[in-house]
Amino acid sequence: MKRFQKIINKLLHFGICPEYFDPHFYTGIEWGKLPKGIDPASGFLNDKRAIRKRWQIENFIYLTSKLITKSGTIVDFGSGSGHLSLPMAYMFPEYHFILVEKNPYPLEIGKKRIKDSCLKNIEIFNGYIQDFRESFDLGVGIHACGEATDLAQIRCIEIGVPYILCPCDIGYIQNSLLNYPRSLAFSSVISRDDYNVIAKVADWTNWDFDSEQAKNGKLCMGYISLDRNLSAEESGYDTYLFTTDPRNATPKNDIICGFQSDNRNLKVFERIRLFPSWVIRPDQLC
Repeated sequence: MKRFQKIINKLLHFGICPEYFDPHFYTGIEWGKLPKGIDPASGFLNDKRAIRKRWQIENFIYLTSKLITKSGTIVDFGSGSGHLSLPMAYMFPEYHFILVEKNPYPLEIGKKRIKDSCLKNIEIFNGYIQDFRESFDLGVGIHACGEATDLAQIRCIEIGVPYILCPCDIGYIQNSLLNYPRSLAFSSVISRDDYNVIAKVADWTNWDFDSEQAKNGKLCMGYISLDRNLSAEESGYDTYLFTTDPRNATPKNDIICGFQSDNRNLKVFERIRLFPSWVIRPDQLC
């Protein structure tokens, strides 16, 4: 048995297993009718990639509509050129958006897209996530690499606001100075070295979604997402774990979501436990 399988089995022994929720995602934005610069195709994506990015954005817009109130500020962590926040700024004009991005190159593209779109409710913060200290009402991020997802989530929890995050390049957290595992539930069972192994396997996800490698990658990605959400629950949050709809929007298709317990309704209608292929599921036992 491979090392990552032994680590997963330790977590399973204590009942720790990812649970994916199936929301009723809205996926009907008429992209062709949006003003110039808003469609992710305006950010130098080819046609196929632009379509997949639209799917991801539609998932975020649906979840955002369930978490926001009347007005406020939404921060897009690791925004790049604004693939996520420009459509959101158009769909939620009563909200102010801040793009947080350390790389100045995509921000230059973003500035042009903002100008072309004529959106007035967006500003840019060129710097690191940990250096962004302004207050806000919702934190979002598509494919925030490595520890960037953790840094964004930690900042949201610090000020008690909801988060919607799609992690990426999880294996990079092996180089992070943050403490992993982040939750007490995980840290009481596995070590940082064990966690690094799971994080590395989490990057095995690929476009052959039903291959054994991709399934193991998805499983380990789910465990990292679960640890992140459990850390939020320890701070009084309700949390959810989703797969993008459709799943082939991206191999990095986990979405973690959390908010302080306040009876918000995401209209979740099904819960799916992600068991590894090498164990017998409880519902298969006679």
